[in-house]
Amino acid sequence: MALTLRQKSVLIWALRVFISIMFIVSAFSKMLPAATALEVFAKQIVDIGVTNWCYAPLLARAIVGFELFLGLAMLQNNYLRNLIIPATFLLLLAFCIHLTITIFTTGNIGSCGCFGDLIPMTPIEAIIKNLIAMAVLVWLFLKISPKEKDNIVLPLVIFVLIYIGILIFLPPKCCCASIPSSQEIVSDTIVTPEDTLVQYADTIDSADGPGVSVSVRKPVDTQDVPQGRKKVNSIFTRYSKFNTGTVDLNDGKKIVCLYSLDCDHCQESSMLLQKLKKNHPGFPGMYVLALGEESQADDFFSAAGGRLPYMIIDPQEFFQLLDKAQYPPRIVVMDNGNFLGDFLNFEHLDTAAVMRAVNR
Repeated sequence: MALTLRQKSVLIWALRVFISIMFIVSAFSKMLPAATALEVFAKQIVDIGVTNWCYAPLLARAIVGFELFLGLAMLQNNYLRNLIIPATFLLLLAFCIHLTITIFTTGNIGSCGCFGDLIPMTPIEAIIKNLIAMAVLVWLFLKISPKEKDNIVLPLVIFVLIYIGILIFLPPKCCCASIPSSQEIVSDTIVTPEDTLVQYADTIDSADGPGVSVSVRKPVDTQDVPQGRKKVNSIFTRYSKFNTGTVDLNDGKKIVCLYSLDCDHCQESSMLLQKLKKNHPGFPGMYVLALGEESQADDFFSAAGGRLPYMIIDPQEFFQLLDKAQYPPRIVVMDNGNFLGDFLNFEHLDTAAVMRAVNR
């Protein structure tokens, strides 16, 4: 049955509103909460290899702003058929290509991030959603008549205001000189001094006369020479101001835990580590680099088996430090700044592997 002109008009507007809402919700879900959402999206961009942390925060804001622009521009009539609908279709096509690559490389696991944490979707679910939206856009393109004369002013004003708003309220933090996030796990080789001759001043009788001070090199027992791994600057060097005082994370054995204060896996990992510490007197000290607010700390540690020294760090730095971890926690066992074990992307922490790293 053919649609009447009024029915066709109502259906066109209903579908335009549907596409508009989808893009607006997608954009805001990547921007809220303001403190972390865009940094999560930036990390996803880095993880898939599109760019590095120097440009990822800018690209994340550019993509989110463009999504919001397309969502709002779908509700006005200027350049709708000639620009807005084709651009929306191409953006969805690009997302589908990215999701397809993700499925073949890492599998259909986790949330694709299309709607942030608001509506978790697997990559396949996101592709199905995008294909439906693309079919709607094709239908709209065929049914909407070209406008005789388009006015660029309204779309341009929407575009400019969106990006001004993002730069004002969600400014990117420059990280072109950002901290390194990767560090290799060291071998089991222990550094020992090659030269066991110690040079020092002594007063002896010599050819120059009695009681002359000369420089003497004498062998010493290697047991008296400090042995251990050479101290290096780890990726955590800059973090020293914890709630309990100043700590050098590169001095001796330490365990650094990257925890989000609203993360159940982080709480479980903390409980397991604290049980290890109770059962093993020589267990290294544990220090938490946390994502969240100070007000969340008490509740987190109450559910995590007890308090640990912690330091709340900037969200952008936190997600950089996660490195290859797709989500927190990341737990690193160190000795003098050298990585002995790096635990990430796990459902349940392997405590036996942690102990092997500690005992290396």
